[in-house]
Amino acid sequence: MNKPSVLIAGAQFGDEGKGKIVDLLVQKGDLDVVVRFNGGANAGHTIVLDDGKYPLHLIPSGILHKETINIIAAGVVVDPLFLVKEIENLATRGISCENLFLSDRAHMVMPWHRALDAQQGGRLGTTAKGIGPCYEDRAGRRGLRVGDLINEDGQIDVEHFSQRVREVCAEKNVQFEKVHNLPGLNPDEIIAEFVKAAETFKSKVRDTGAMIASLIQEGKSFLYEGAQGSLLDVDWGTYPYVTSSSVGLAGCYVGTGNCVLPEIRMGVVKAYGTRVGEGVFPAELGAYERIKEQDKVPPGGTLPPLTPEEQKLASDGDEYWMGRWLRAVGAEYGTTTGRPRRCGWLDVVAVRQAVRMSGLNQIALTKLDVLDGIPKLKVCVAYDYHGKRVTDFPARTHHLQDYKPIYEELEGWETLGKATDFEQLPEQAKTYVKKLEEWIGVSIKIVSVGSHRASSLWR
Repeated sequence: MNKPSVLIAGAQFGDEGKGKIVDLLVQKGDLDVVVRFNGGANAGHTIVLDDGKYPLHLIPSGILHKETINIIAAGVVVDPLFLVKEIENLATRGISCENLFLSDRAHMVMPWHRALDAQQGGRLGTTAKGIGPCYEDRAGRRGLRVGDLINEDGQIDVEHFSQRVREVCAEKNVQFEKVHNLPGLNPDEIIAEFVKAAETFKSKVRDTGAMIASLIQEGKSFLYEGAQGSLLDVDWGTYPYVTSSSVGLAGCYVGTGNCVLPEIRMGVVKAYGTRVGEGVFPAELGAYERIKEQDKVPPGGTLPPLTPEEQKLASDGDEYWMGRWLRAVGAEYGTTTGRPRRCGWLDVVAVRQAVRMSGLNQIALTKLDVLDGIPKLKVCVAYDYHGKRVTDFPARTHHLQDYKPIYEELEGWETLGKATDFEQLPEQAKTYVKKLEEWIGVSIKIVSVGSHRASSLWR
């Protein structure tokens, strides 16, 4: 009998801790293949092991397990230069990436995409990694795919790639100079740069759609790893402040090229809410403009813990200080950008939308320990819209500022301690988890109580 396969999908605004859950599930030894099916290098997962942190962006989170096949599928947009850096960085830590494969249908992020994103992406709060412009060219049928660089025999197709770069670059340079007031790009430099990078990964390129189908026939078990979160889905998120791909089960179909329905569809939910960048955030704590100015830290830095006086302000209802409490304890800074994440209470209206979108039948709850010491916890269970109770996430996000969170309040706890079993948690923490199950309508199977792989309680 085949082992069950798993879909991992973010059930909020991204940054839910999906990388840790993927690593945890693969480490259990029940999964043979990890497939990353959407997004690009704008996604960031950090896995914490005994020897330190492993930040991953393009490469699937199963790469730390050499016996596991890792596939970057066709739905991912790949910056070859970034991919090579990530491979080389892992090599310095003894991770060979011999078990990594890349779709020949994946679109490549080119220098013109990064340049356009750097100029235009600010209003949407993008990471300036070129992701949106690359997806835009994919939809406009102007894109370059990995197969334009690497041929069927795993060799670099310099002639064809050079021709395609020159064609597209000529069009982009006209656009750059006449529309965007940007300097033109040198196609010869781009060709040389990409051809050099291709030497590192040319042997990894495959028809991953056919590869996945073959592995399914062999009875292999899969973990399909989604990037971003459901509220950033291009169709069902807080448009236009969204990513450029389908998130969750729909993205899995498109990205893998196979009509798969994993038996376990697990949504990853942080025990509170966060969002990076612009866009509405109904249960936000504190004004984003103030956060951007006052909560900056140097690259790699963190905020200091709140003083007792600041904690009292937070407990007495000051939303900025409560948001800062979560940000400081949770180290809420973007893996890719280092930007401070906006923090808020958990919004189960948003989570329920993720459940519906991807047919989620299990939840992994992360960062429960960050709530240690907060006397009263709130959960947004509905919105008030001009006196009407709303329990579905609205499509007209330009009206979302008028949707006011309706909160349920729960007792906090002092500390989760060193619990190794769910029943060892304080009664208030167990109540919090059980109430979330009730409001979301899906069982919580994993409760994460720390950053390390081992700090995960199975139910």
